[in-house]
Amino acid sequence: MSLLDDVLDLFGWAPSPGAQPKSSPKPAKPKPAPRPPNQNAAVQQVFPEPESASPPTDNPAPTRPAPARPKPIGRTEREILSIVSPVAPQIRRVVFTKNRRVMASVAERGTALRLNTAFAVAPEDVLVAVARLFSARDARTRNRARDAVRRFITLIPAESVPPRRTRTRQVLASDRPQIERLLAEFRRVNAAHFGGTLPEVPLYLSGQMRRRNGHFSSTPLEIVISRVLCTHALPAESEATLRHEMIHLWQHAQGKKPDHGPEFRAWARKLDVHPRATRPVKWERKPPK
Repeated sequence: MSLLDDVLDLFGWAPSPGAQPKSSPKPAKPKPAPRPPNQNAAVQQVFPEPESASPPTDNPAPTRPAPARPKPIGRTEREILSIVSPVAPQIRRVVFTKNRRVMASVAERGTALRLNTAFAVAPEDVLVAVARLFSARDARTRNRARDAVRRFITLIPAESVPPRRTRTRQVLASDRPQIERLLAEFRRVNAAHFGGTLPEVPLYLSGQMRRRNGHFSSTPLEIVISRVLCTHALPAESEATLRHEMIHLWQHAQGKKPDHGPEFRAWARKLDVHPRATRPVKWERKPPK
């Protein structure tokens, strides 16, 4: 049945009878079609009025208003994007994080700005400084922007930033020979170049590093090396990464912020390591994806 038939049936239409064979008796005279009901009545039949749950009373109970939703504190990700995108057009989205180690960073080839949730209440000039930090070409502008962002970070109340989740490191039985080898290198370099002044921090291997070869952490104090680097790279590759992280450990022990500035590069030449954060690796066999 077509939509037209449905609509016509609604208003009392009936199809005409088909032709009858000659041998059949004369059909009775069809009764006249019933009078179409009022159109409004048809509409009411199709869309009936909702029945009241209870009959009206003289003293109806007062209805409680719906509780108001709490208004979020600070700017939303979209509002922050409207501030930073005119300064840094390459940034296309903003993502809030709870990372305490890196309060502001970029990802996805610079198109995504990752900010700690504390930046939701940052003044507009601080957000502009964040945009300049990741977009300005000249070092002077970037340095001024970095100083402005750091000043804001120092003003963030400690209770407003959630505490870092402690991580339990798992040492596999197969990791122990690699860790012993790295520990021997640590002690050799510490004695030869740092006068044995570096604290002997825990060494771990990680199977979750995909883009990094190693990592130094100050809280908790530890050095983590990629497990794949130890098992698939050429000999001495993991030792070079360890020496790289030992320079960061020295910076931390001196009360300095670990970075890859001129002082780091000077130590990198002494310890024969790559002076940048990333470096090409010589693989003995193809690493797993």
